Amino acid sequence: MDELKEKYLQGKMTDAEQKAFESGLSGLEKEELAGELGIRAGLESGFRNELRKTVAGFEHKKPRVRKMYPAYISVAASVLIAASVVFYFTTNNQSLFDQYYQPYPNYEVTTLRGADLTSREKAYSAYDAEDYIGALASFDVLETLSMSDYFFRGICHIQLRQYDRALNDLNLVASGDNEYSPAAKWYAALIYLELKNEAKATDLLKSLSKSASAFSASAIELLDKL
Repeated sequence: MDELKEKYLQGKMTDAEQKAFESGLSGLEKEELAGELGIRAGLESGFRNELRKTVAGFEHKKPRVRKMYPAYISVAASVLIAASVVFYFTTNNQSLFDQYYQPYPNYEVTTLRGADLTSREKAYSAYDAEDYIGALASFDVLETLSMSDYFFRGICHIQLRQYDRALNDLNLVASGDNEYSPAAKWYAALIYLELKNEAKATDLLKSLSKSASAFSASAIELLDKL
């Protein structure tokens, strides 16, 4: 085992050998191996576990448009890919926004295929395909938008770094009494941090920290870093 582990850490395994080695590891062994590679398991401050309480079945982080990873993590790019394990790499060079942010998974509308989709179905299908420009185009032709539509449109704007537009949608959702309100506050707070508006970010995080939402613990930990 030690010999295989050393070979793995040195990147001397073939793809097939690497997959076979990873499949035989326990969850604890994967975490220990990640530590040796100098990376951190999961999202900063256990945010992924908090998010899973809200969105059942979310197991795999999708890549986002904006990435700020240092070069050294290329060695570990394929480490520990398993059905229930996700690794998100962070460093001191990343902003708090980059440490905590990931797109919210869509369980609002099942991804569909075909020529007869409604504009709303097209919007969520494009969102799932990471076609955020296409998703926005479909959201924008809807005659009426639900709070969930405003929320996911806001995430599309974040992905495209259109932060002012994202805040317009997210603050609307956050101000109401709906299931996406806590998530909207969380993402709005992250945007304010990215825009160097710590006062507004702090207000939203304090509100979340006192709530019973799935974002409460993460908000408390993020407040400690400000």
